[in-house]
Amino acid sequence: MSVAFGCVDVAGFELVGYTSGLSAGLAKALADLDDADLMAAAHAGWAAVPAQRVHEGASVLEHHMTTSEGVAIIDVRLPVGLVPLRHAGDRPEVVGLRLAAVRVGLARKLLDQAMGALTDGRPPLHHVLRLGVLTDVLAALTALRGLLEEAVLRPSRAAVVDVHHRLTRLDWQVAKLFGLRGNLADHPVRALFVAELVANTWVGT
Repeated sequence: MSVAFGCVDVAGFELVGYTSGLSAGLAKALADLDDADLMAAAHAGWAAVPAQRVHEGASVLEHHMTTSEGVAIIDVRLPVGLVPLRHAGDRPEVVGLRLAAVRVGLARKLLDQAMGALTDGRPPLHHVLRLGVLTDVLAALTALRGLLEEAVLRPSRAAVVDVHHRLTRLDWQVAKLFGLRGNLADHPVRALFVAELVANTWVGT
């Protein structure tokens, strides 16, 4: 489904991230950008796109976790001497804000999973402590969502980068709730880290 360029429906993009995942959220965030827009707006010549949007012959950066999430990072650098046909305009900021909302949805989904892992009834002490941490992370996510809604009203590169920096720090807190160590490639929390890579290609966080 296409969206009007410049539109940042925080609740809508958040919902897609929560219900359908990163690839679907990325597809919605880029729905109104054509290939020329991608080349103009992507940061440092790399663009994260849904896997189904990769054209035959495209140069793709191999990355196991992105592939597992249905995302590809493609090389959109132009040959030396050529310049993009279009100016980036505010496309990086708009895409960055949309992706931030998608990342909020992903974090919410993982928080719900962490909450569901708590035992019923009167839990052991470590569950009580974990519930306290989860509550703190949820409060931080709610505050960050408010910051995102403010950034949508007054979009700027600095505001977009700041929101993504905060999301990355918060994602680490979410991951800790699962007690993960080492390789995250086989756990749903990998979506949070792939989302950070995706954001890097669009806003250079």
